[in-house]
Amino acid sequence: MSSRLFRRIAGIALLAALSSPAAAQSSSGNITGEAKVGDTVTITGVDTGFRRELKIDKDGKYQVRRVPTGDYQVVRVHKDGTIDPVQSIVVRPGGTARVMESGKDEAKDLFNGS
Repeated sequence: MSSRLFRRIAGIALLAALSSPAAAQSSSGNITGEAKVGDTVTITGVDTGFRRELKIDKDGKYQVRRVPTGDYQVVRVHKDGTIDPVQSIVVRPGGTARVMESGKDEAKDLFNGS
């Protein structure tokens, strides 16, 4: 193999190795929780402007995937019009932030990265 071809292959391998960690990093995570059937859950990013409103049906479980990382506020409005206290959660890269059920003390932050 000529030295020119060897340098070219080595350069391509080096470029691939340097770009892989950037591709492996995630700039999003997930939010999961439970609510009662008929509730409305609103998730709002404090800094990102992200907003998602969910109408809860079936089993009451919900999940929002690929949410930008950052701080969020979650508001649960029951079908009778009552509102639970605002919960604050943090979405970390590759992680899942869990919104606690009504009556629990605080939201949990879980990391499910691989």
